[in-house]
Amino acid sequence: MDTPLIDFSYLEEISQNDNKYMFEVITLFLDTVPKSLETLDQLIRETNDFDSIQRRAHSLKSSSNVIKIRRMFDNVAKIDLLAREKTGKEEMLTRMEDVLTTFNEALPLIKAERKKHKPGK
Repeated sequence: MDTPLIDFSYLEEISQNDNKYMFEVITLFLDTVPKSLETLDQLIRETNDFDSIQRRAHSLKSSSNVIKIRRMFDNVAKIDLLAREKTGKEEMLTRMEDVLTTFNEALPLIKAERKKHKPGK
């Protein structure tokens, strides 16, 4: 059986299905994660600054654990580990491409989920 593209179950659990809380968390996610992914991608492609790559990947792990997007946490965790070991740029690039592709596929669904929880609805 395929893993679903997005899993909101952890967010639903911690929010106790509070629409306002879910809206705020999803909004924060959408306000921060795309830029962080863009920065991480740029760091991997354009630098050998393993410390910055590791810090950015490490910070993304938390976000990718609240709103679970297929393989995102595992890929970001592996990038974090590789950067800590200062190795594996090719694998980082491959994993980052998978993260970006999957994230872009998930983005409209995340926005739709946020809209469902918009206060006043």
